[in-house]
Amino acid sequence: MKNIKKGLIFVPVVVFVVFFIPFNIQSNPNPGSPQDPLVTQSYVDLRINDVLASLNQHQVHQTQELVVNEVLAALSGFISDNIDNTFVPVFVPAGSLLLGEEGTEIILRSGSAVANIPSENGIVNITTGVDIFNGEIIEPNNLLIVPRQDGRGVFAASDAWFMIKGSFNIVSN
Repeated sequence: MKNIKKGLIFVPVVVFVVFFIPFNIQSNPNPGSPQDPLVTQSYVDLRINDVLASLNQHQVHQTQELVVNEVLAALSGFISDNIDNTFVPVFVPAGSLLLGEEGTEIILRSGSAVANIPSENGIVNITTGVDIFNGEIIEPNNLLIVPRQDGRGVFAASDAWFMIKGSFNIVSN
């Protein structure tokens, strides 16, 4: 009878050891997982360094974008690609050269300017119906058309305002 009592106690203990203990030994959760929320200092340091590296990369990207935007803003008055077919007012400081691209329309509104033509051909003055050649004075309120993108434009003899339709560059001297 003692053996039967010992057997009744021994069998459940063996069943418990065989079935339940191996499952508890195999389920070692990763540190920091929901199953094991306690983590080591090295794990926390690793995660903090990952986040800081990510932030630094993001800040470098933002800094690069800021620099590019600042450069574009600084150049906005000097380089234009006015493709919406409207005249835009443009200030050209004295001593600067306004170079039109093919088909650019230019109207001098105030100030004084002279034609800058590197070739034998001129800029078309639509108002008078004649070509303007290198060194000729640009009359205010006359519509000029640059026929080719070959360095043709106007030189601002004084501070001048122009109305421009099309693409152009301003070269400061």
